[in-house]
Amino acid sequence: MSETWLYDEHPAMFRAHPLLFTLLLVSIIGIVAIGIWWVMHKGERLALSDRDVLLERGLLSKQRTEIALTSIRSVRITQSLGQRLFGVGHVELFSAGDMAEIAIKNMPRPDRIRAIAAARNVDLLPQR
Repeated sequence: MSETWLYDEHPAMFRAHPLLFTLLLVSIIGIVAIGIWWVMHKGERLALSDRDVLLERGLLSKQRTEIALTSIRSVRITQSLGQRLFGVGHVELFSAGDMAEIAIKNMPRPDRIRAIAAARNVDLLPQR
């Protein structure tokens, strides 16, 4: 049975730091810095399927964290004013305990992540 990916994104780069991007863009060394910055952001990925949450880090070597979507107990989204304006935020997913099992910065559409997790957990509640 194949999984349906409901959310599959890399961290936002330009929307998360528009001023830094603009400053780097106007300098010669900044073009190289933007290239390195882009590669670093493409090395991270957060994906939510209809069953699992997957966090991948790394380009050459990979670190993968995968947890069942139904085990997500809470979602913490942290956004500054600028991040709210550009639609990005830091996301932490908790399944048990005080430490986040998955934490990633500058994700686009963080409220979509919260909505997917909430919808999957509501489906599991006993019907009256």
